[in-house]
Amino acid sequence: MKEKNENLSWVSVRLKPEIYTRLKEESRLLKVSLSYLIRVKLSNDQNRLIDTKGILNTIDKVVSEQARVNNNINQLAKHANTYRDKIPTRIFEEHTVLMSKHLEYRDFMNKVLKQIYRVIK
Repeated sequence: MKEKNENLSWVSVRLKPEIYTRLKEESRLLKVSLSYLIRVKLSNDQNRLIDTKGILNTIDKVVSEQARVNNNINQLAKHANTYRDKIPTRIFEEHTVLMSKHLEYRDFMNKVLKQIYRVIK
């Protein structure tokens, strides 16, 4: 957000080196100027700076982990079908209950992740 210089006043501030370094790093990560970052932090507005790259990376990791879980489930199902006659019926019944819970949680998680992604983009 570019502001006109005539609407701004200059202020000099002294900061400890560690605070300055932290603010500088945060402004670099968020890709905003140091001045803008400080104005947002000092304002009472509800403006929030969000590290969208970090959130997107985390979503990517969650989706990758979910793909690995789904792959493991497929491998277990393949083995279960191969040795069907040696596995008690109770195991298949428990599997059906657990699988329906997993699918419910997975669908909910996908829905939430899509909503987050839409808000960020």
